[in-house]
Amino acid sequence: MILYPDYKNSILNVSATLLKHYHAPSIYASIPELEMELQKNYNHVVLVLLDGMGKNIIEEHLAKDAFLNKHNKKWISSIFPPTTVAATNAVLSGLPPISSGYLGWIQYFKKENANVAVFLNHDYYHPEVKFEELLREKYLKYPTIYEQIQKYSPDVNTYELFPSFRENGFHSFHDQGNRLLEIHKTDLKTFTYVYWTEPDMTEHDFGIHSKETAKVLFDLNTELEKLSEELSDDVLMIVIADHGLVDVEAYDLLADKKMLSKLLRMPSMEPRATNFFIKPFLKNSFKRHFNKMYSKHFMLLSKKELLDSKLLGTGFTHPLLYDFLGDFIAIAIDKYMFKLGAHNKFLAHHAGLTKGEMEVPFVLFHK
Repeated sequence: MILYPDYKNSILNVSATLLKHYHAPSIYASIPELEMELQKNYNHVVLVLLDGMGKNIIEEHLAKDAFLNKHNKKWISSIFPPTTVAATNAVLSGLPPISSGYLGWIQYFKKENANVAVFLNHDYYHPEVKFEELLREKYLKYPTIYEQIQKYSPDVNTYELFPSFRENGFHSFHDQGNRLLEIHKTDLKTFTYVYWTEPDMTEHDFGIHSKETAKVLFDLNTELEKLSEELSDDVLMIVIADHGLVDVEAYDLLADKKMLSKLLRMPSMEPRATNFFIKPFLKNSFKRHFNKMYSKHFMLLSKKELLDSKLLGTGFTHPLLYDFLGDFIAIAIDKYMFKLGAHNKFLAHHAGLTKGEMEVPFVLFHK
């Protein structure tokens, strides 16, 4: 089932509510339940984002009385595309993709003339080509929500807890929890953002219905429950996800030589939200071929149709957005994705417009 992002009831609105609470500006709607809870003026607020923890796996793998179910206030939506690069940066910037410029795993940078894996800073199709400058720092930098909080509420100490791929990162979610308990021992006001890579990584490898995904989710739920028992009554914990996943089957796009012959450059963005730049005078030919081959499983939008649809949100337009977007985007509406490389062996994925990808929890816990 197709589900569009609800930009009045989304992960972006969680950030907007937090920003407003700490006196920072945001043009986006607040979430009433969070707004009311923040009025109690907790000394410590923590936002936990568990990658890929969609409604579908919570309902399938956790008991109704599990911590995540018991304290889930409602289901909210991701943004579009519902994928880690776009969604985590929406949360961290308080901006939708149209304004942050973060659209997907692979983005075309015009000046470098390269399809860049944004988080890895190398050419996606030629990984040996690496860039001396961190391109996301050069072109996509923004003030994070905790930098904005510090600016407008200088009495609040802010922290970010990331996995070990970051300097001083953590090797387990359990270790992140222990660090949270240390932070919350102080009488000072704090805001902490916690990001963990699971259950997304396990879902990619084993699928959403697997016993491996069930175990990872059960363990995360257990860790959160144990953590909640040790938190003081002066802590508000918010738990969300960036997106969900669905099990997928792949079309090998690189084997479709007829389509490739019409492209100006290799496809970009995501396997389930795929961006195409077309050679001059071949747009109609491309559209006919695409619709003949793939229209049962993908919604094809022109750049104008995409922008008019407001799928990327509303607000100011990032200066490089028109460079990043090609002539068309193909958005998955069922279980299919496009394989964009020989190594793409995913059993589950995200970035399309299905309920499984779009619906995520909004958990509020306090003693």
